[in-house]
Amino acid sequence: MATPRILGHRGAPRAAVENTLASFRKALDEGADGAEFDVRLASCGTLVVVHDADLSRFTGRATRVRARSAWALSREDLGGGEGVPTLDAVLEPLEGTFVNVEVKADDGDPRALAEAVARAARRWRGRHERFVVSSFEPRVLVALRALAPEVERGLLLDPDPNEKRRELSALAAVAPRAIHPHWSEGEARLRQLRAAGYELNVWTVNDDDGARALAACGVGSLITNHPAKIRAALQRSDG
Repeated sequence: MATPRILGHRGAPRAAVENTLASFRKALDEGADGAEFDVRLASCGTLVVVHDADLSRFTGRATRVRARSAWALSREDLGGGEGVPTLDAVLEPLEGTFVNVEVKADDGDPRALAEAVARAARRWRGRHERFVVSSFEPRVLVALRALAPEVERGLLLDPDPNEKRRELSALAAVAPRAIHPHWSEGEARLRQLRAAGYELNVWTVNDDDGARALAACGVGSLITNHPAKIRAALQRSDG
């Protein structure tokens, strides 16, 4: 069985502030094959890399990402001397690696998000080993399929059963290459999804034994907060 890829979850957030350039550099230093990160639209229409809809977790101020320009967001100090980067700024140092761009759609129009991501994918996908766009929101991925069918899509699955049923009900419309389940998904279900032809990129895997068990199921990627730790766990398993 092939060893899964290691993708840094928002970079290496245990070593540097999540979703910053320092965090992505650290993930690569720790041996990650690439990174998973979140994008939202700033007020100017630029895609920026940030998980939350506002910056209160970092700055103590409820600054809405959607209400600020990319330039203004870049001037915010998230705690490590860096502000919110643009998608382009993040993709450049990750050139040649596997990137998983997760689209956050709770504070933006799905169609507008899909259009922005499609434009970015056309510019960047040829410069990366893999360029996958994922989301919990099927409407983003359906729109992306119509706009840029050549861009790989990954459907994220929420561990909440009700949300998961909603997401899976859109499989035919999304037509994803990959499904991105939570680490707690049962082995039988993972094997069923693999048998159906989907690549599995599992989030967020921080436990050594869990990583080895998932590797035995044949998953494609492990998305983790600890790239070096999980890499070492898989190497011990191999050897």
